[in-house]
Amino acid sequence: MAGLKESFRGQCNLHVYFAEQYLAQLESSDPSDWGGHIRRACSDSLAWQLQLAYQCHLADLTDQQPKFGLALPQGLFNARSFDAEELPPEIEELAGREVEAGWLATIVNYAFLQTDSASAAPRGVLAWDGQAELRPKPDLALCLSELKSMIARHRATLMEY
Repeated sequence: MAGLKESFRGQCNLHVYFAEQYLAQLESSDPSDWGGHIRRACSDSLAWQLQLAYQCHLADLTDQQPKFGLALPQGLFNARSFDAEELPPEIEELAGREVEAGWLATIVNYAFLQTDSASAAPRGVLAWDGQAELRPKPDLALCLSELKSMIARHRATLMEY
């Protein structure tokens, strides 16, 4: 399976590269480009590349550790998608981190259809305009940086085995 693990690792590297390109475009683009939609398009494309890089990294982890005999889940998956008695320690760590607030949860739970939510009327107010409260924008640059760091750490650990 040497070719397979190389392709998972290669795919991961490719998606990280594409994420870097989208981040550069996001940071340098004029907000009025594409009729004002450039930032949204770049952010969504960047988040998608981060998700794909993360999935490829998980696939690489499973392939690099055949003693666990893990099959990749079908379709879109994350570390919590694996159903086995024993998991590689890296996948166990990531499964826990996916549910904690932070950069990994931002990647895994990125809302491609982000909508504003109308705020509830304060208690006792008779008339309310229900102005929307904008959700904070995720820090995708931080997500990319942390993902790259985690991938490098895991790969260094796997080389020790």
